[in-house]
Order: sequence, then C-alpha cells, then structure tokens
Amino acid sequence: MGALGMTLAAVFLAGCASEKRQEAALARMGDESPPEFLVGPVAVALTNFDGFSANVVTTTSASAASGASGARADSGQLLARQGRFIFQPLTTANIKKGKIVRGGMFFIWDGAVQRGYVVSEALQGFAPISAAFRITIVTPESKEPVSEEADGHACHRIEELAVLNDGSTAKLTEWRADDLNRFPVRVRAESEGRRITVDFSDIRLDLPGMELFAPPGGFTQYASAAALINELMIRESALKKGPSGEAPPPDQPDNWETQPNAGRMR
Repeated sequence: MGALGMTLAAVFLAGCASEKRQEAALARMGDESPPEFLVGPVAVALTNFDGFSANVVTTTSASAASGASGARADSGQLLARQGRFIFQPLTTANIKKGKIVRGGMFFIWDGAVQRGYVVSEALQGFAPISAAFRITIVTPESKEPVSEEADGHACHRIEELAVLNDGSTAKLTEWRADDLNRFPVRVRAESEGRRITVDFSDIRLDLPGMELFAPPGGFTQYASAAALINELMIRESALKKGPSGEAPPPDQPDNWETQPNAGRMR
C-alpha cells in the first residue's frame, strides 16, 4: 500500500482525531459537497483498475454561453479499490500571519451505486451523500487511439460518449499511459459548455484494504450532509469565540507544508 493508503488507514482505524488539534472556524457551506469528478462521468474512466492511489488536480471551466465564466482548480488525494473511492481535498486558507490546512473533510464514494459518505474528522461524524444522476451507457467515439503525451507520459488518447439517465450526454477524453498499464493520467469531460479536466500524478497501482471504504467506527451519523456541515460550522464558530475572542493557533510542525498528506497528519 502506498503512503496515502497507509496514512488513510491510520486515520480510519484510529477512529478519532488528536485532542490537541484546534482550528479556527474555517468550515463553510459547500465543503460537504463531493467534487464533480468523483460523482460525474470522469469516474467512469477509473473503474477498470483494481486499486490505485494518486494526487489529483482538477480544473473546471465554463463558457460565457453557459451562464458562467472563468476557471477553478482544486486538488487532493485519491485512493481507489474496485470502483470505490476515498478523496481528501487539500484546501488552504490564510489566517493572520500563518497559513494552515483546512483538513478533516473527506469523501467515501461507491461508483457502482452512486452513493457514499462525507466524513468530518474534526466533528467525528459522517453523513450519506448521493449523485443526482446515473451514467447509463458509455460508447467509443474515436475509431483508433491517438498517440499523444500527457503529464510526462507517452499515452494513447481515446474519446467516448457517456449518456446519463436524464438524457444528457458528456464527451469523455482519456489519455491512457503506456507505462502505467493504460491508467488515464488525464481525463476530460465536456457537457453543455462546461469542461472538467483531471490530471493524476504520483500514481501507485496498489491495493488498499477494502475495510477503508466504510465510515470510521465510532463516528456519529448525521441525517444529511447539510446537517453535518451546519453542526461543524456552529462548533468551530463557538471555538473561535472563546475567552479571548480568537481561535488558538494550530498545532503544527515548522515543516508541515512539505509533509505528505499534510491535511490529515495532525
């Protein structure tokens, strides 16, 4: 198992966060929503691998005609086994003179049933989540793979068409690496003026334990993701408004930014 898998295993099996960990009120609405690449057509390209771990960078853009413009980039770490996924976003926020990681929120997802959980390490809780749509069929569009380089790998690019249960479609493009058993080091989905591109790096074709893809034992189940994020925001706000009126500084090593999986290490 790779470093990511070992770290996630330690967190899950421990079943609790460090009592020394204290953060400012950093949770916000939207943190409880799984990333689009995990619950959308992009995930189809990842279901043919028994297991892997990777760093992920996603770039989402929309045309002006779709009612939005600009681009947004997100990153994180992904662990997968037989169509099940664990994704930990790596999101940062500036607080006064320091920069700390907004850690503790991650997602468990089962692509076969399009359901999963959002988990809050800080809250010691989890809640069910689901996708609003399903992919009913994926058909090849390109007749022959095209040789092309992506993310430093010699690849074969293929194009597919995904049809969703609401009748909409999404064009999928995969860059499958020749040196990684055809793992898609880049996947792009385009639909109705929106484009999401996902790049993978530090890929390990390993086999994480299936026991990881379930909510941690001892965590409290909330009725919904909205209930979980509301509770987390209330608690973090109360912490910030302590006796001094300010949140205590986070407990972290001087070289925390260079440590692997920094968002979950504390």
